[in-house]
Amino acid sequence: MSKYKKLPNHVGIRKVISSAKYEALKSIKGKVFSKTFNTVKEAVLWRNTFNPFEQASEKSKHSSITFSELWEKYEEIHFATVEKSTQGIKRQKIAIFMTLMGKFKISEITPDYIDYIIRQRKKEAIANPKSKRFNFDKPLDELKAIFSWHRENYDYKFHNPVLKRHYSLGIIKKTIRKEKVLTQEQLVNFIRAIDSPLYQDFAIIQFFCASRFGEIAGIQLKNIDLANNSLLIKEVVVEDQSKKFLELKMYPKNGHTRAVSISSDVFKMAIVRRLNDVRDDCTYLFHDESTPLRYRHVQYRYNKGLKAIGLFPAYSGTHFMRYTMATESRRLMGTLDAAQSVTGHHSIKMAEQYAKIPTNLQAETVKCVGLSLEKCWDKQSLIPVI
Repeated sequence: MSKYKKLPNHVGIRKVISSAKYEALKSIKGKVFSKTFNTVKEAVLWRNTFNPFEQASEKSKHSSITFSELWEKYEEIHFATVEKSTQGIKRQKIAIFMTLMGKFKISEITPDYIDYIIRQRKKEAIANPKSKRFNFDKPLDELKAIFSWHRENYDYKFHNPVLKRHYSLGIIKKTIRKEKVLTQEQLVNFIRAIDSPLYQDFAIIQFFCASRFGEIAGIQLKNIDLANNSLLIKEVVVEDQSKKFLELKMYPKNGHTRAVSISSDVFKMAIVRRLNDVRDDCTYLFHDESTPLRYRHVQYRYNKGLKAIGLFPAYSGTHFMRYTMATESRRLMGTLDAAQSVTGHHSIKMAEQYAKIPTNLQAETVKCVGLSLEKCWDKQSLIPVI
């Protein structure tokens, strides 16, 4: 009795009677290949697509491409899914490896060779007195992501040569953790120490909006509604790697616009002062001769103010204003929801906070923080800035 049952409508496929499975057979260059499947559909697909000689050739082709060729393919395909500013960041990170790795074939890039590259770049960073590098974590993350992309799309047997040891090898000096939250007194003294009304108002509005630099620099006049005490965080200023204006993006980082209640007098006065300085040829609330404010200029004024009250370099940059508002909101309101209502962090629970009008909780929070800050402001104004 035969072990197999023929399938008249499927050439090269037969049913295994004992197991009720389907065996597919295919002859290629005089050699017969076979494989067993649970369904006829799987067996037919295998017969139509299987060719071990072509697969070996395809694998060889992808393993023989150089790293620079892989990077070009990565740019062409993957970059279509990321923002322009992110593209610049990726190029900057990978440039560390390109000169020493670009001409090498993917199959030739081993963990030992990456050791060599890290050692070379580490020596250069240590020898450069102007280098501010602490480690190579971010460039290694990018390199690892590219190799993972190659494995996922072209060669599933490829072993990623970036290992944990490379991160340890790349440490130059211990990372200095920056402080992120000001006390009320520090916040008031910091704002008062900023030696320009323009940048003072920028700091006040950034604090109450609990926003990133780009969101405040990108505020458009059309999105300010004083009649309803509302401000819409929507457009965002984006800069390139040299911190020059790149574009005005039409949505924030998380893709959601956010309404902020102007329910604090300190907040409202800062906006009114800026509205009194608008120009007919400019759509920005904050501008420098009709052009958007640059991050470096804001950072310089912020750092100068921090130095004046003795908080630099423990604090630096601009993002600590967002952390400070979130912390003050949670402290005064007593809930994490209050902090989320002002920062606009995206989650399923808080999705309703992204309506185009301020929520009651957000309005109440801003008002409460504003009243508390005003008392501190009046108290601190009697103390001269050293």
